[in-house]
Amino acid sequence: MMFQNQCSVPQTRDPFRNLFSHFFGDSLAATNQGDDTTRRHSPRLNVSETDREFVLAFDLPGVTDQDIQVELHDSTLTVTAERLDARDESDKETRWHRLEHRYGQYSRAISLPATAEGAGVEAVYQAGVLTVTVPKRAEAKPAKISVRTA
Repeated sequence: MMFQNQCSVPQTRDPFRNLFSHFFGDSLAATNQGDDTTRRHSPRLNVSETDREFVLAFDLPGVTDQDIQVELHDSTLTVTAERLDARDESDKETRWHRLEHRYGQYSRAISLPATAEGAGVEAVYQAGVLTVTVPKRAEAKPAKISVRTA
């Protein structure tokens, strides 16, 4: 399985990089690298796999489902979302002491493996997490072979 993360993230050395590269390939090892500012501009992502499908779960807290776009083009899955600033500019009485929530546009593009099927992709948004399920192609699914006696 090979997913490629297409975020432009400055690379830094991570002692666990080789471990993640071994299990997931270089693309996912680089997913959590970069400085804090760069990581906040693309949603965090979990990727899992079964015999039938790939499941990608994107963290999108504070985003409404109307502000999420999911596109699949040439084996690249792109998730774009926007979190609107909750501050009211006309409110002159409120003094903000700390503002850590990120507002603005999030975007993440992931190259899907060749075994992914473009048809039948589903996206469900619940409790701040967008879950995208990508089925595998029929030829990629393991075939059960019956054993018979001679």
